[in-house]
Amino acid sequence: MVTMTDDRTFVPPRPPRRTAPWIAAGAVVLAGAVWGAWAAYDAYQQDRQECAPGILKQGPRQECIGVSDGSFAFDDSLADVMDKIEAENRRVEESGKPYVSIAYVEPLTTVKGEEEAKYGLRGELIGAYLAQLELNDPELGAGRGDLPQIRLLVGNLGLRSEQWKPLTDDLIAKSKDDNHLVAVAGFGQSRGGTQYAVDALRAAGIPMMGATVTADSLSDASRPGFFRVSAPNRDQASGAVNYLKEQQKKDPGYKVAVIRDRNTDDIYNTSLSASFESAATDRGLRLEGAPLEFLSGVDGVSNAFSSVTDKVCALKPDAVFFAGRGINLRNFINSMSAPDRRCEVTLLTGDDAVGVYYGSSESESRRAKFRTEWQDSRVTVLYTALGHPSLAAELYAKANNPLPDFLKLYHAEFGGASDDDQRVLQDGQTVLGHDAVWTVGVAVRNAAGPDGKGQVNPGATLQMLMQLGGSEAVSGLSGPISFGSDGNPDGKPMALVRMEPNGTYTFRDVLRP
Repeated sequence: MVTMTDDRTFVPPRPPRRTAPWIAAGAVVLAGAVWGAWAAYDAYQQDRQECAPGILKQGPRQECIGVSDGSFAFDDSLADVMDKIEAENRRVEESGKPYVSIAYVEPLTTVKGEEEAKYGLRGELIGAYLAQLELNDPELGAGRGDLPQIRLLVGNLGLRSEQWKPLTDDLIAKSKDDNHLVAVAGFGQSRGGTQYAVDALRAAGIPMMGATVTADSLSDASRPGFFRVSAPNRDQASGAVNYLKEQQKKDPGYKVAVIRDRNTDDIYNTSLSASFESAATDRGLRLEGAPLEFLSGVDGVSNAFSSVTDKVCALKPDAVFFAGRGINLRNFINSMSAPDRRCEVTLLTGDDAVGVYYGSSESESRRAKFRTEWQDSRVTVLYTALGHPSLAAELYAKANNPLPDFLKLYHAEFGGASDDDQRVLQDGQTVLGHDAVWTVGVAVRNAAGPDGKGQVNPGATLQMLMQLGGSEAVSGLSGPISFGSDGNPDGKPMALVRMEPNGTYTFRDVLRP
């Protein structure tokens, strides 16, 4: 059809609209490119967020938080033991036997300059792994059977346990899926994040077993769920008071002073201080003046200790009870090494004293300098140790002592000569890591019954943990383990240990709460 305008001007017809093939093809290519770019970006973002499958970067420090079956080590210092855990987990999964999982959680990542050493974490994981082997091999398990098999998972709570929330969410999910998580062990240091993690897992009905964690507030007789193989602060403080009271009986002029950390965010310090004060009052331990105080976690700690040590030398006590962490004990020793101080004193403290030695980035020259400062300071350090290789021989008849068999397994898996036993076990970390997993494993086997076919879940494991008391005590490397109604070990003895400047731990005596 031809169209004419009013002035009769010819207007050619518009051609029909058709989509050229190359345009359609281009659209498809463009859509594919957009989708590919988005997929690549999404993968890039996911890679930025993941340290490994299921382990995500969390918090302001972008720490790797989550649960590993051993395939992700969290830190190079843990690689060898994590490789062994992964291999044993694979064997369990491929065995065809029923299994359950126990998670061992700790603050596994650190930041340079902030508690950068691992506080014996490798030792704890070694102990946990060796307990897993004992539980899975009937020839090693002291008659505890081998069903269900035990998978050992390892979780990271983050620096100072600050990333407790994403980790506990992950653990709770694993208690409901095919991981068959029935309990959580470990927990590291007694900090606010540790308390939150314990509260969250208790609310979810997942039983817990503390290894080296000692703050009193974690236990609650009215809300069962948290147990521990380590003596709580109240028992450590009680044992310390017993020792100091005995010194005052021998020498009526024996003077005792107190130094305490006022950082209320650290539940280890606050409960150790409160427990010591209560026990001292109950048993009539005489104390010199008001407690000397400092505040950790803020600037000026070294300056504060300069003043504290001046006051110690002015008081001239025979002994000082130190309610603080090992890292601050180091501050005290440094200050006491000044030429105008160096007043002889015995310092008695709790289990975190082992932190005085740790500092993974230190040069050997700095370590040597600290050893010299310690010798110059004239400070003798005693502490209430949660585990020591000399303790088992004091608590068991020779035929019933579980330590020799454990040492054979240790050397088979990690090498070393028998004369290394004291060196590798003396700080107690390996012993307690073992006892925490071993004790949970015993409860798991009890829940499974004689034929190993009983249903094992968090609730059944909790029920059996509550039965471990009296004649049902577990033979731990750190001593017989039985629990009171609050989940604390019932009257468990401790070791009184002297810490030496060269990094060794000398057993002195058995302390009882």
